[in-house]
Amino acid sequence: MARRRAGKAKPKGVASGGQRNKGTTPAEEGALLQRLAAVERERDALLAALSLEQERRRKLEEVHATVRDRIAWALDSLQSILEAKG
Repeated sequence: MARRRAGKAKPKGVASGGQRNKGTTPAEEGALLQRLAAVERERDALLAALSLEQERRRKLEEVHATVRDRIAWALDSLQSILEAKG
């Protein structure tokens, strides 16, 4: 059996790569807030675009259903004319 290495555990600073979170500076925080605001604006614009596209899709589905019904009616009419002649 292989022996396990028994040694002293590394301190947290070393285990995590030696970097500690010292907080953000006011400039970094301002930049983060600006990025957040930009992302929120983009999200709002995308939600508005999604809403418009959903409405457009609904209208197209209604038109599709209407056209499908008209084609079915025309085919039924033609079928009844052909049956009457036959």
